[in-house]
Amino acid sequence: MNQEISGDLENTRCPEIIKILSLGKRTGRLALNYGEEGGSIFFQDGRIIHAKCGPIEGPKAIYEMAVWAAGTYRFFVDDVPDVSTVDLSIDEIQAETENRIRQMDRISSLIPSANVVFALDPDIKEKEITLKSIQWRVLSRVDGSRTISDIAQGIGLADSDAMKVFYTLLKMGVIKEVESSHGRKSKAALKLPDTPFIGELKNGLLAAIGPIAPFIISETAKEMGFDLLADDMDQRAALIETIHSKIPDETMAMDFLNAMTNWLRAEG
Repeated sequence: MNQEISGDLENTRCPEIIKILSLGKRTGRLALNYGEEGGSIFFQDGRIIHAKCGPIEGPKAIYEMAVWAAGTYRFFVDDVPDVSTVDLSIDEIQAETENRIRQMDRISSLIPSANVVFALDPDIKEKEITLKSIQWRVLSRVDGSRTISDIAQGIGLADSDAMKVFYTLLKMGVIKEVESSHGRKSKAALKLPDTPFIGELKNGLLAAIGPIAPFIISETAKEMGFDLLADDMDQRAALIETIHSKIPDETMAMDFLNAMTNWLRAEG
């Protein structure tokens, strides 16, 4: 048989469709859609040779679509690509897609979709934070208004990969889901003293690591026993140096340190 096929992903998940097309040694394009998202997997005699999902290409695109539990699919016969981005066997692809689905099923128990919005946990200032670079990159963009998908696009991550990071951050207790307008309100954001020094410090750190900046300032001051209202220049310099060491991006860290050092000199 060489006809087109189509159906709902709720009834037949992507890995099952891949298996069917592979066993049938089909050639063509499998188009998948999930809400506003869409992508394609290209087959040549039953072997996957190319895949694309939004800006993502290659095996990662397959894994992104493999976890979709709803939406539609359609296979277009003899629709072949101009490029080849996949050089894995069907068995390798199937093993990884099954692993991704297991992971996503666990993640979905806490985070139902990439359209969920998170905010920083107001109690984050009481916690010791040790994060990987990608977790910092994600956390720096959590502001209580952007969805997981918005943040994923901003840093070039697939939605499913971003959901993994959010799952870890949620388990660590540094973020909380934003309630709908019918739910309870979030706690007020952390307030810092309104002084020229704190204002400059906060603005510089916001540029480097995003909305988590006030919590880092508060946490670092508490660790050092530093009074944020103190005027002592040496203590301020020590605070700046310590905060600088917590910024994961080296370039951003140096920009912050230089800007704050210049500010202190001007004030002195």
